[in-house]
Amino acid sequence: MAEEFKQDGIGVNALWPRTVIDTAALQMIPGIDALAGRTPQILADAAHIIFNRDAKECTGNFFVDDLLLASEGITDLEKYSVTPGTKDFLLDFFLD
Repeated sequence: MAEEFKQDGIGVNALWPRTVIDTAALQMIPGIDALAGRTPQILADAAHIIFNRDAKECTGNFFVDDLLLASEGITDLEKYSVTPGTKDFLLDFFLD
């Protein structure tokens, strides 16, 4: 799809979290510790970066939230921690 829509200025990208994200859906899964994750704000901030890029140039990518933020110089991710000071995050199931 990325190539198909590129000429129309429509970017097609994917964005995935490195860690679990504390959502109502995650809280319903037994045995998952959402406190060892990050807030949805990390994905919002990463998506904002993508949306502000030129869609004709930024298309066909699979972004991971923390790597995308780091590429923009944002390396202190503490504000996204559900539990301040967390160092051992629960990695997302699909990236693990």
